[in-house]
Amino acid sequence: MAYFLGRDVDLYITTESANNDFIVVASNQVDLNSSATSGACISPLVNDAAVLSGSISDVTGVDLSISVEDEDIGPFLGKPQIMQKVELRKETTVSFTRKKYDNFWDVIFNGPSTDFSGDATNALRMGARFGVEYPIAGGFYGTGGTAEKIADGSSFMYDTLESGSTTLCCYGYRLHLSLKDNTSGEIITLKNAVMTGHTVTLNADGVTEETCEFSSSVAYGTATPSGLGTGFDTALTTIAEL
Repeated sequence: MAYFLGRDVDLYITTESANNDFIVVASNQVDLNSSATSGACISPLVNDAAVLSGSISDVTGVDLSISVEDEDIGPFLGKPQIMQKVELRKETTVSFTRKKYDNFWDVIFNGPSTDFSGDATNALRMGARFGVEYPIAGGFYGTGGTAEKIADGSSFMYDTLESGSTTLCCYGYRLHLSLKDNTSGEIITLKNAVMTGHTVTLNADGVTEETCEFSSSVAYGTATPSGLGTGFDTALTTIAEL
């Protein structure tokens, strides 16, 4: 586990889809918008400029936890009692704390949502915790995979594919943690992460802060910036990486 002060890192969040849909909060609800020109939003994973537009401001600290989940195998009848650990999946978590001055992350986590891929009840009580997806035919909106919707988390990661692709996954969010300085540091990339927690700290004598937690079972990646604000990993995740 590593803890970084907000002054030591820059944090950016995008969706895992290259489709031109922004996740926005308008009128106290989560929505999709093809042209988010102002206000808080989560940008699609298009290029370096799109990543930079997803900068998280007023971050006071970032907690990075890298681990694996394994299982004990053995002993077996008639064999020596040797315990063996088998890796099941990666487990990487990023939690960031920022000064709270709006309800953006409250609504992203709690909802309500429009353009939702699930049923009407879940749309009222759940936000965009799982990013976006192209829902299968027969879903709540009954449209299949031609229009992007806010994901309800009921689709398996392997089935949450980019439109028109059979190998590229658009499940969850992508977090880019850039260690300063931005021209010679390192970028840690967390792929296919979902929002698993949101807490608010109230302080009558100080600043109100909020903490957002994102978790992923896909192996993280690292990159060296090729310049100021460049060198981010914007290649979509293949199902072979899941």
